[in-house]
Amino acid sequence: MLKIRFALSSLILAISLVMGAPFASAHSKPPSNVQKVEVTSIKMKTLKTFIDEQDMNAFTNSIKKEKRMKLLLDEESAGSIDCKMTITYGDGSSRHYFIWIMDDGRDVLIAHQKHPEDLHLKGYELSKKHSLHLTKLLKNIL
Repeated sequence: MLKIRFALSSLILAISLVMGAPFASAHSKPPSNVQKVEVTSIKMKTLKTFIDEQDMNAFTNSIKKEKRMKLLLDEESAGSIDCKMTITYGDGSSRHYFIWIMDDGRDVLIAHQKHPEDLHLKGYELSKKHSLHLTKLLKNIL
């Protein structure tokens, strides 16, 4: 009886690990090894690629540490996007964001869009310090 109970619990554990693996990877945080950050200016139609670790960290850390909010991507907000950003990770995966720069760079808003059809986005309102730093990094393409 003990052998049957052990075998059953092992089987249940194995099935839950196998079934749980796709769910865990689909909802986990992005990988921490950023390969590059690409930012495209909407107005100037210019692209800047960041591969320096300090520059990439400026983008990723500002997203990790800033105030989160929900945003609706309506016609007005879509028309005022300043940049599109793609963060590519070492495993080949990537995440796509929109960037709005307001008040001469003192106020920056970043929003993550999982799928192109998504209108409800996860947004990040950057502090003045992070906003000014990112605006400085992007000055050549704005």
